[in-house]
Amino acid sequence: MVTWIGRPLVAVLGLLSPLCNAADLAPGVDRNAIFSPSLLNPAQRFEVRVGAFYHGIGTIERDTVDVNLEIVFPRLPIGSTEWWAIFVPRPHLGGFLNTSGRTSAAYAGGLWTFPIYDRFFAEFFFGGAIHNGLADGSATRAPLGCSFGFNFGSSLGYRINASWSLMATYNHMSNGNSSVGTNCSRNEGINNLGAKLGYSF
Repeated sequence: MVTWIGRPLVAVLGLLSPLCNAADLAPGVDRNAIFSPSLLNPAQRFEVRVGAFYHGIGTIERDTVDVNLEIVFPRLPIGSTEWWAIFVPRPHLGGFLNTSGRTSAAYAGGLWTFPIYDRFFAEFFFGGAIHNGLADGSATRAPLGCSFGFNFGSSLGYRINASWSLMATYNHMSNGNSSVGTNCSRNEGINNLGAKLGYSF
């Protein structure tokens, strides 16, 4: 596992080195203004994320790597001035591209971002997915039934500064034993675990 996921994660973390310069601010720069809570809150901003994931945990597709690309939209304009606005979702869409020719997928849905402490935050997401997996599986492919299903998971993140954030994410995709369509009773599902780097603008 370390061999497969280690290199992509090292590459992602390597991108962070220029960002660490934010800690060395020029004399006279107000650090509190730069890292104020309002700037660190991405709810009303667009965000692009890229990541590397260990693919297919617990299935025959394990020990391969996915590249992930995702865009997160601003929070829906519902009750923006109310205390409960934090529970309003942010639409998101993205995809997983497997680098070894196993199951790849595209997904869309809602994402909820909750502050935890200081710059730490948690996220939960839920939506639908479509994939190129095999209904009955093969020697190297998991039996996934339908080519569509649910996509959900969670992240634990840290805001490096007003624009950049780093997240550890668990993602699950399956059809939930749906009775809709042919072969939907097959439902091994795909579990991915990895890291994402996000840029808000």
